This record gives sequence, C-alpha cells and structure tokens, in this order.
Amino acid sequence: MRTSVSDAFMTFTEPIEGRTPHLYLDSWGLVTVGAGCRLESSDEATSLPFVLAGDPALGATSRQIREDYTAVQTHPERAGRPHEFAALTSARLTEDGVDELAARRLAALEDRLIRTPDFAGFPRWPADAQLALLSLGWAHGPDFSGWPDLRADCAAGDWRAAADHGRIQGATQRNAGDRALFRTAALAAENHWDPDTLWYRPLGHRAELRARDSGAEVVLLQERLLVLGYLPDVTGTLDLTTERALREFQRAHVLREDGIVGPATWAALGTAVPATVAALA
Repeated sequence: MRTSVSDAFMTFTEPIEGRTPHLYLDSWGLVTVGAGCRLESSDEATSLPFVLAGDPALGATSRQIREDYTAVQTHPERAGRPHEFAALTSARLTEDGVDELAARRLAALEDRLIRTPDFAGFPRWPADAQLALLSLGWAHGPDFSGWPDLRADCAAGDWRAAADHGRIQGATQRNAGDRALFRTAALAAENHWDPDTLWYRPLGHRAELRARDSGAEVVLLQERLLVLGYLPDVTGTLDLTTERALREFQRAHVLREDGIVGPATWAALGTAVPATVAALA
C-alpha cells in the first residue's frame, strides 16, 4: 500500500473502531481488542503484550489473559459496547501493542486482498481507493466473494460506482468515510493527481456540532465546507447559512439531512470533492 495510506490508517480507523486496550466483544459477538482487531482464539491473545490494569509494569500471565478471554465470551448481551467489558478484564494491551497489532493486521489484509483477481491492481490504485477498500476489509473481512458489483468496479477502476456499491449494512460512519474516499479516488484519477497522495483528510475524533455552536470545531467545519464549495466564508458560528450548507452537503453524500455534525458527517467531510480541484491538485 502507499505510504500515505499506512500513515493515515489509524487516524481514519480509530474514530470508527475506537482504541480499546482490553478484550471485548464487537457487534458481531467476536472477541476483539485494540482498533477493532478480532482474535481467533485465546492462544492468539496470549501472544500479545498484555499488562495488568492495576500495575502496567507487570506483564499479564497467560492464565490471566485466558480468563479475560473466557469472561468476555460469557457476556454476549454486551456485544458492541467495548467499555462495558473493562470491569470484567484484568489485562490491558500496551499502546505499542495496539499499534503493532494493527500494523500486522493491515499488512495481512492487504496481502489477502491482492490475491483476489479483481483487486490485483491494488498497488497501482490511487491512495484514496486503497484506503477505502482496506477500510471495508477491516470491518467485513478480506473475502468479497459476495460483492460482485464492487469487485467489478475495482477491476475497472470505476471509483464512482464503487462509492455506491461499497457499503456495509448498519455501518453509517464507515460508509460515509468509504464513500468519500472512493469519490475522491475518482477525482484523483480523472484529474491525474499524484496517486501517492491521500487527498482525503482524516479528521479524527470531533465533537458533535449543532445550530448556534461556535469555536474551533465550527471553524474546521466551515473551512471544510468552504473548500468543498458549499460555503462562501468562515464565521466561527454555526449560523443559518452554515446549517443550510451543511444540509446540502449531507444530502449530496447520502447522509441524514439533519444539520447536525456527528461522526458520519465528520467522516464524509474528509473528502476533497468537488469544488477546488485545481487548488488541491
């Protein structure tokens, strides 16, 4: 994958998956840790650098890690709510461990994707298209046999079509980011932008914004809407003009048109489409 993609992956992923040092069950009921990294078995968990929650200087024993693994499995009713598993577990993955595990998983995911014939051109794709498919694979897994339209789109380099076909049911925030990435990849290809550059701008964790809010987060919102051609200037307040521009942006990006800037809208705002193509290139 292109360096810009690997560098930005965690900034893009953490607002969606979180960064959880303890074991938990994801929304599919699978044992998971870190930035949405699923673990196949307790043996795999014991291979990771877990430490004790009460004393990070002490490494967790294999027995303690296995007990945590079993404990989270016994609470399927809490699946999809990582914070609720903190009190059930005693082991915590180190910060470096979270990053190292994610990097290994990302490299393995890329390797699996490239083995799919329709994705064989992945190394030559624009950076934005690479991140979009990696995002989908991170959540869905590397097997896209049930996605014939998306595979055909990627094989043809039709990133606009991929934006419509690369959607996971119920994954509103991820879908918004992936759609933005694929659409930005289309612009990159059409305008001959540097394929090594990730034109999408991951915005990280951001506060929810509503009408009449003000401050630095509103300035960022307005700067993005201005760059994207929806707003004429920056005022620092989410006024009526900004709200109208925001609703127009949400409508264009197939989001709930509510004038509220939540995670999905922030994810979509990372895109570089459609206004200042010349300036951005």
